Amino acid sequence: MGKYIYTYIENGQMYDKSPSLAELLAKEGLSCEKIVTGRIGYIRVENIFKKIKDAQWLVFTSKNAVAGFAYNMGECELPAGVKIAVVGKKTQEALRTTCGLEADFVSLQAAGLELGKSLMNIAAGKIVYLCAEVTSGSLEEAMKEYENLIKIPVYRNEYVDTYAEYEMKDFVDVSGIAVTSGSSGERIKWLIDKLGESCEVPVYSIGPACSRKLVEAGVKENRIIEACEHSYSGLVEAIKKSAGKPEA
Repeated sequence: MGKYIYTYIENGQMYDKSPSLAELLAKEGLSCEKIVTGRIGYIRVENIFKKIKDAQWLVFTSKNAVAGFAYNMGECELPAGVKIAVVGKKTQEALRTTCGLEADFVSLQAAGLELGKSLMNIAAGKIVYLCAEVTSGSLEEAMKEYENLIKIPVYRNEYVDTYAEYEMKDFVDVSGIAVTSGSSGERIKWLIDKLGESCEVPVYSIGPACSRKLVEAGVKENRIIEACEHSYSGLVEAIKKSAGKPEA
């Protein structure tokens, strides 16, 4: 069995105690190699407290958004009465660990589309979506009929030229590529193509938004294996199943 290439977005300021993808792969006896596809930079938002003070809901769809919010809020407390909705348990835990806050609503599936659909049924009033500078568009699509959704970017995924960084590297004996975000998939499309020249190396996607970006970038759908659970653990399970290793 060969090694697995996985995409990685550097974030030196994120307070995250959960195991990395590399740690989870190693635990299963799977060899892996990292490709850095981006770097997280937080965006300073002027008067953020004023912008959220009349919100009924604050919405987070990633741990990076939680960290970007904490970066802006500092020691400020939330306005009274505001509720918080998050995508999945990982974002819920990040909110608790980084901000000391508890979510009022957690989507069952770790996907912005599902959270958006749920909010359409339970939310009222002003909703503030704390997000990336460029989002997947999933939550916005689900809430396109909602008239009072305000987006506030609190972080950006800064571009890394992976071709310049890694093109000369000799990637041999690769069993698969694990893609952890849509932007990462776009940035290593050249490598996906390169590893598809001699054989159809599978591409493991962390979720629907990521898979959509891969297809839009030109990756064949029959090469994409999407994780059932949209998390690092889900990616590892998809890899294990494809490699014929027994499930936990």
